[in-house]
Amino acid sequence: MKRRWSWIYVLLLALAGCLAGCEIGGQSSVKGKLVDWNGKPVAGVKITASQVQPLKGYEQFEAVTGADGVFRIKGLFPSSAYVLKPFSDKWITATAVKVDRGSRWKTAVLPVKMTIAIAYAKNGSLILDLATGATRFTVSSDEVITDAVTGLEWVVGPDEDIDYTRAAQWVAACTVGGGNWRMPTPEELKGLYRQGLGERNMDPAFKATGWGVWAESKDSTGGRRFNFYGDGGDEFSGPHGRLGRVFGVRSRP
Repeated sequence: MKRRWSWIYVLLLALAGCLAGCEIGGQSSVKGKLVDWNGKPVAGVKITASQVQPLKGYEQFEAVTGADGVFRIKGLFPSSAYVLKPFSDKWITATAVKVDRGSRWKTAVLPVKMTIAIAYAKNGSLILDLATGATRFTVSSDEVITDAVTGLEWVVGPDEDIDYTRAAQWVAACTVGGGNWRMPTPEELKGLYRQGLGERNMDPAFKATGWGVWAESKDSTGGRRFNFYGDGGDEFSGPHGRLGRVFGVRSRP
């Protein structure tokens, strides 16, 4: 009888140890779905879960999204809050979701999809496709910039301020990529504006250090410039004597 109780005692101790170990190791998990700005599932992307207050041995866990964008990260410490972030070797994003402490033995499901609203290539260019890492703008060997969204091609003039007359002359004489360039409209320049992108609210493919870029003239008395400075971009009219940078544009041949 004594031996029997000894075995029971040993079994109870083993069970208690198992339960304690499970609690320390964490039996909670989190499940969610990663999508892009169009709501399309993003597959093959690592999702990391990092503790808000790191506990040695349980600082970070990770999982990879499936073909449907769904992921499940297991082994989380149940009494800790985590921050979930997507990670790729093709792009970077500021997207992050905080998950408060979970319950033991249960899986927390994110109430909304984890959405990547915007992502950038390592050089700062805007990402167009998360799966391939393709950027909106690509630059050829002869410095012609192609916009995959609008189909327009661009060329950037000298990185210096010039008046409208000289800007128009430069565009007309430009032979880069075979020529046939024209002055852009304010609407086309506004299509390049994206607040916070690059150093001038435009893609880094456009290597210009000035804020104002000339647009086609309304008439013979004054030119137009689009100002990339500020929170929305704007069009400014003024005499030809004012200064600005020059871009040429054309439809893709």
